Amino acid sequence: MTHINFAMTTLLNGICQGTILAAVMWVLLKLLPRLNSTTRFTVLWLTLLAVVALTAGLVSPRAPTTTGAQPDSLPITTTNTPVATTFAPVKNRYSDLKAAANPDSHPASIPESNRESASQRGFESALRNAASRTSSAVMEAIEHPLIRIRSGKVPVAIEILWALLSLVMLARLARGYRELRRLKSGATPAPDRWELRLRRLCAINGVRRQTRLLISRQVAGPVSLGFLDPAILIPWAFLDTLSDSELDHIVMHELAHLERRDDWTNLAQRFIEAVLPIQPAVYWLSHRMSLEREMACDDWVIAATGTAKPYAASLTKVAELSQFGPAGILAAGAAGNQSQLLRRVHHMLDRTRNAAPKLDFGPLVAAVAAVVGLIYLVARAPQMVVFAQNPANENSQQEITVTKAPKAPHSLPAPVAPIAALTPGAPLLSYASLTPIAVLTPSASPAAQAATSPLAPPAPLAPSAPLSAMAPLAPLAPVASQQSGETHMEFTTRNGWTSLKVKIDGAIEFTDDDHDVKSLPPNGHFTLEQGSWLSGRGYDVKADATGNLTKTYSVGRTSKPLDDEGRAWLGRLLPQVIRDTGIGARPRVARILRQGGPPAVIAEIGLIHSDGSRRIYLEQLFSQATLNTEQLKDSAKLIQGISSDGDKTQVLITVDEKYFTGDLRPYLFDAAESINSDGDKRRVLSDIIKKDAGNTESLVRATRAARHISSDGDKAEVLREAVSSYRDDQAVRKAFFDAANSISSDGDHQQVLVALVHRQGIGTDTLGGIANSAQRISSDGDKARVLVDLAGANIEPVRDAFFAAAESIHSDGDRSHVLTALLDKPGTSSAMAIAAIQSATGISSEGDMARVLLDAANRYSNDPGVNAALRKAVESLHSDGEYRAVMSEIERHRGSI
Repeated sequence: MTHINFAMTTLLNGICQGTILAAVMWVLLKLLPRLNSTTRFTVLWLTLLAVVALTAGLVSPRAPTTTGAQPDSLPITTTNTPVATTFAPVKNRYSDLKAAANPDSHPASIPESNRESASQRGFESALRNAASRTSSAVMEAIEHPLIRIRSGKVPVAIEILWALLSLVMLARLARGYRELRRLKSGATPAPDRWELRLRRLCAINGVRRQTRLLISRQVAGPVSLGFLDPAILIPWAFLDTLSDSELDHIVMHELAHLERRDDWTNLAQRFIEAVLPIQPAVYWLSHRMSLEREMACDDWVIAATGTAKPYAASLTKVAELSQFGPAGILAAGAAGNQSQLLRRVHHMLDRTRNAAPKLDFGPLVAAVAAVVGLIYLVARAPQMVVFAQNPANENSQQEITVTKAPKAPHSLPAPVAPIAALTPGAPLLSYASLTPIAVLTPSASPAAQAATSPLAPPAPLAPSAPLSAMAPLAPLAPVASQQSGETHMEFTTRNGWTSLKVKIDGAIEFTDDDHDVKSLPPNGHFTLEQGSWLSGRGYDVKADATGNLTKTYSVGRTSKPLDDEGRAWLGRLLPQVIRDTGIGARPRVARILRQGGPPAVIAEIGLIHSDGSRRIYLEQLFSQATLNTEQLKDSAKLIQGISSDGDKTQVLITVDEKYFTGDLRPYLFDAAESINSDGDKRRVLSDIIKKDAGNTESLVRATRAARHISSDGDKAEVLREAVSSYRDDQAVRKAFFDAANSISSDGDHQQVLVALVHRQGIGTDTLGGIANSAQRISSDGDKARVLVDLAGANIEPVRDAFFAAAESIHSDGDRSHVLTALLDKPGTSSAMAIAAIQSATGISSEGDMARVLLDAANRYSNDPGVNAALRKAVESLHSDGEYRAVMSEIERHRGSI
């Protein structure tokens, strides 16, 4: 899973979980009406923090599960220094280990000569059983979300919306802070009498926070402005309008805010709103907290004065005087808004309520326990939203380091994807979570690999044992890099107490049935361990100085002979590792072809879930075999099923041009059009145009597919490639111009049209299409460049379209440049010259208009029709100098008429 998808999945699930938590807390507060406002505010504040933790994924017990795609591929770095890499697994639910251990056994070595080769039927049976059991474990682990978002653009759109809203709200918060400082700096100290009253009120009520009392003309009502230099602002008019007791009530309310540190909690509350602008639970909690904050301050004042009605009357009078003016985002006002004030007055006059201003610890502990319990339940509930995406984005990427000898060729980057282990019913550890497997590049030369005995094609699966989908393994390296040379690699993946470890030293070759190691170089070493320290399984193969192999099988901490149970375990795990990593794909495909032909290879590819490995096998199939129509159709469907755009692109590019026939072309284009990446789709379409340039259907399908490329640069590159094969066919023309007109970039649009203008042999309809398409270009310069080049063609049949495009140019200089280019072209007819002169009269600049008219007079004045048009057009010139210059040129040619 990419960082964007992981963040968006966590965010969206956190929004759902936070909303559930807020809804349950609303019900809980309804059921506890006797909680006082201070306690309710504290409970709401804790709930808000819990919602933030859920939305940020801080309390999630596992990484989000993404459905509908294969796991991620891991990049490989090739170096000359041995490096061991350890992988941290993705947490998930898993089954307990049920492994047999025999403490009475003793170590045993198994000579190569005594090794038994499994039959083809046994191999297929073991594979089916392993696949079935593995699929069960995987399916148990898969969460079933309520919402599955398949578009890869959705998380990016959500992230952009989130970022924009956050920026706006953070800017609003910063503006509120500047407003707070401005109000403080613009206020004046209160009279000494009121300063003394403030100090007395602070001393009586135990307020230790140093506070100033300021008078301001810039506030509509009393407000408290906190942080490091707290102050209470009172409007000037209130000193004359309110009585001393009423002012005391208002000042005490603001003192309560500062004593409770409401300025800091309000700042944190507003900051949370800004960083989580798309979490509705935050807004509801914030609204309730603002109300409970004011009610808690009311309770504080009433507890200090002992009278509720006079205080309520004071608040009502203050609200009438201030007209509920805004207090600012970071300021607390006594009156608040109208709806809040009505609820507060009703609340403070209710004699049955709990008016204590202190925290009630008994209900608070119960509420906190409820919040913690809700967090625990909500965080472990099935996910509600997941993104279905490409396997290259499924898991967080990690890096493997593969070390090769200095003379060995470097391996190309290739992915490693996870494989799931077996169910609890199997005699080894079950992983419900996906566990990465890495396998190494084989060392046998192509000749040696080809000499191995053929592998029979997969037998059809019996109805009683259908093959379920297995978690995939991606290849470590492409086949091209699997050449002889030393390879050293070690990695470990852990899931709680269980782990899977693969270690290899030296180039390795496996047996034909992929159930065992066939050869290692001298002093080579292969280790495969699965399970926990006490109850896992291991298989260790060492080669001595002469290349003879010594094999050791162990269960738990005890070594034992490789019995039938051990062979079954190795036969289940190792083939899938080899298959899904793409190791030895070339000789393996060759063996399957010799045994069962292309259908057997296609069936084998259908068992592979790793995109990288499927790509390798398909490439080998295309390079080693000639496919008939039905086989290529099946292969095209397999290509379309590859989720990774890069792997899908690489396969399609390797398809030979001989396969582009009428029956197969639609399948190949369906696969190409399923590519989401603009760059990869551009590469495929350009390759198809080059390979199948002579076919009209390919050209139409390629340009139609190009229209759906988002990147203007990639789209334009495909269309420029298509220009070399362009033919004046109605379907080609429509598809081409539909794609060209969808280009938003004026520069790219212009380049495509200019390339088409210079295409030899284009007809009148295409010329008209170019003129109409040019009219859509916003940039006058780019539009003029197209029309200047177009003027060099025979545009008289499309004169109206050309001049409509020219007259849509707003720049006088660019428009005059187009018209003079037309007039300067040899062979321009009198009718075209007259049309250019008439178009020139629409130019605002007298200098640019005169330049066109002078050019026309110099070249065409001897034509009576043009001369008449010039004399009429020159009347549009208001500049005496320009008028004389044009008329002089006309008169100079008068004698030749």
